[in-house]
Amino acid sequence: MSAPCVSILLPLPGSTGEAASARAAIERYLETTGFTFDVIPIEAREGEGYGAQLRRGLAEARGATIVIADAELPYPISAIGDAVAMIDSGAADVVFGSTRSGEDPRNLLLHWTLVPILPDPAVRLKAFSEHAARLTIGESKLPGGACDLELAFLANKYGFRVERLTVPNGGTTRSFSATSLVSAIRVRLINRNMGYRAARRCPVCFSNEVWSCGQIPDNVIRCCKRCKCRYLNRIVADEDTGPVRREIGAPRDVSDPFDDTHHSRGARDKTSVRRLAYLRRQLTAGARVLEVGVRDGGFGSVAAREFEYVGIDRAQPAARGARAKGLEVYCATLGSFVNTGPAFDAIALFHVFENMADPYDALGRLKDLLKPGGLLFLTTFDTEGILYLMTEGRRMVENFRNHRILYSRSALIELLEHSGYEILDIGPDFEFRDHKFLRHRVINRWPYLAALLRPILRILPNPLLVTSGSMSILAKRRAGPTVDIRSIRSVEPTHAR
Repeated sequence: MSAPCVSILLPLPGSTGEAASARAAIERYLETTGFTFDVIPIEAREGEGYGAQLRRGLAEARGATIVIADAELPYPISAIGDAVAMIDSGAADVVFGSTRSGEDPRNLLLHWTLVPILPDPAVRLKAFSEHAARLTIGESKLPGGACDLELAFLANKYGFRVERLTVPNGGTTRSFSATSLVSAIRVRLINRNMGYRAARRCPVCFSNEVWSCGQIPDNVIRCCKRCKCRYLNRIVADEDTGPVRREIGAPRDVSDPFDDTHHSRGARDKTSVRRLAYLRRQLTAGARVLEVGVRDGGFGSVAAREFEYVGIDRAQPAARGARAKGLEVYCATLGSFVNTGPAFDAIALFHVFENMADPYDALGRLKDLLKPGGLLFLTTFDTEGILYLMTEGRRMVENFRNHRILYSRSALIELLEHSGYEILDIGPDFEFRDHKFLRHRVINRWPYLAALLRPILRILPNPLLVTSGSMSILAKRRAGPTVDIRSIRSVEPTHAR
């Protein structure tokens, strides 16, 4: 494994002996780490500020990791190695040295005006991956020390993962000046006037009004101001696009007295029966139904008794488990599934659409599988719902553990209409949850409600019909061509850089 290649930018306040000793100390330390490195001292020219020095030094940097060090070295020199390790390991794209490990209570107005994580002017230690440095430092405009604020803004704008590195301060007391708020407003105005390169477009509405709204391990959560959707900054598309071999399951014995699906037991089974009852009102007997993402096969077990049911799931254990129940289920993705029978009368997706990397491509493939006038029945989270907005902060990591894009109601309606569907019905999605599950969720989030919750649950049915902030949509395939999305993508690709 090759050693990391590091470029150290060392802006100098002047040609002083202290600056020369700082460069020598950095070189001695890096020689002990095994890094391939170059230290680039940047002397200030007449009328040139800190920001201009960084941009000039970036043009000379050739390393895969670029570190901006402080000539005064107010922190242990080993902090440079720690910053490089965080970038090289992929834990972050941008690292800001800070004298505080948690949220910084100082400069609250600056945090509110710009972004939550700002560089600490007391240490001026920053590290970037090469891609992040070329984009953020290269796009910066401010000449002086306010460039630090600009770099934090641009790192957030372009969706880079920013982390703090706690370092002890050796006595430097630099802080943001009284004019920093003016600089922050200036950064906002430059951005509004399109002075910076636009961020990648939203994958749902193709707007470039996107912003980082949170961080999870190894990724950044982006928010579109236009359509109110949330999505992961880096989405890896499914690579399995080839056709799969269809494996027919064992014959189904509908008279099995030990079949738990014959009489619905448990919260999942009752939810499946409720969804089937809704779909039954829209279809004729013996209709052909496809379920994408069969999970435990609960819906398929009840649907197969009345309709010609087919299911697909990309997870082999889920597909095997559903086939063991006698269902016709194939281990395939939506892109690799080949339908050898007639077109389907209905397709159901229960909290599966959120995990598809390209929503327009997915809806196009679903339309190809549906017959004219066929129904698309899907459930998904609603980021415009009151319940979701009230619990968004707590649910952020949980939701994006298994999902890639979370849709708002207005965005999903627009998405379906542009993809050749007509909305028939839309409303909140209700699911059955047992008391044990509800107690765990409520007490885990609001412990002070534990004493009040137990007596209330005793008088309520078990399982209980509740909503989790999701919505259900029933749409009909419309005849005619869909909107040509490829022409939009050719102008500006989706997802952040």
